[in-house]
Amino acid sequence: MSNHLQSNSSTTEQQVSLPVRIRLSHAYFQHLADLNGIDILHIKGYAFEKEAYRPGRTSTDVDVLVRPAHVERFIYILNQAGWQTLAHFETGSIFEHAQTLYHPSWGLTDIHRYFPGLGYENPTRAFDQLWERRRVKEIAHYPCMVPSLIDMQLIVVLHGARASAKVKPDITFLDSSLEASDWDNLRTRAEELDSLLAFDTALGNIEAHKDSRHYLLWKSVSEDSTPAIQWTARLRRAKTLGDKWRVIKSIVAVNEDHLAMTLGRKPTRQELREKFFERFTAIRRKR
Repeated sequence: MSNHLQSNSSTTEQQVSLPVRIRLSHAYFQHLADLNGIDILHIKGYAFEKEAYRPGRTSTDVDVLVRPAHVERFIYILNQAGWQTLAHFETGSIFEHAQTLYHPSWGLTDIHRYFPGLGYENPTRAFDQLWERRRVKEIAHYPCMVPSLIDMQLIVVLHGARASAKVKPDITFLDSSLEASDWDNLRTRAEELDSLLAFDTALGNIEAHKDSRHYLLWKSVSEDSTPAIQWTARLRRAKTLGDKWRVIKSIVAVNEDHLAMTLGRKPTRQELREKFFERFTAIRRKR
């Protein structure tokens, strides 16, 4: 096996059960990170099972949070090892937080450069704070780096803030398993990690943060909202004129990554033109 753990065997993702392959993928990423001096934390999915998630919860991909200074190098190494980028940071989500990659043997992964809601103004500081309390957890019998238990629980809550559904099973499970004092400790940790807005959003208390420039964005993702509202929210969150101009350009442009994933191939110019006008037609219908 090479230093990059490139898969040259005939074993494909169809021949290995999904839960086994996902767990092996966690080990794969940790080994790759260790070989190249890259700091990663395994988040969500099987990295959190039996500790922060309800029994029987399954996962379909691997999520890793990478030290911001190491992200570019880690993605380069993955690309060299045969991973294909499906969605870039700028096109992956409204938060521009993760890049989605695919490998024919390993499957899908989201490489996070930060976690939405965690350390708004300084993702590097937030990672440092998580890293200070990191633990080792064996996944597929391989020592992987994961957040502390309280940080796991906090990430579960923050992730729930991005769901518009009224029922949030992961938060419901935490609510049934934690004491009031545990929630007090979680709130204290959220404050330490500059995460109170997302924390309160997840628990239905977003209105306490109406004066924040992040307020409308989190309100828009925690409720059913139109694209126009989310575009407005992104503009309000942007700090500089340069940031606002970049948001405007992303609004006008068609998300080619998402369209390619929908089509299963690179879109044609005609399909891009059609998608461009289709979006604005849909917006007018929703008004």
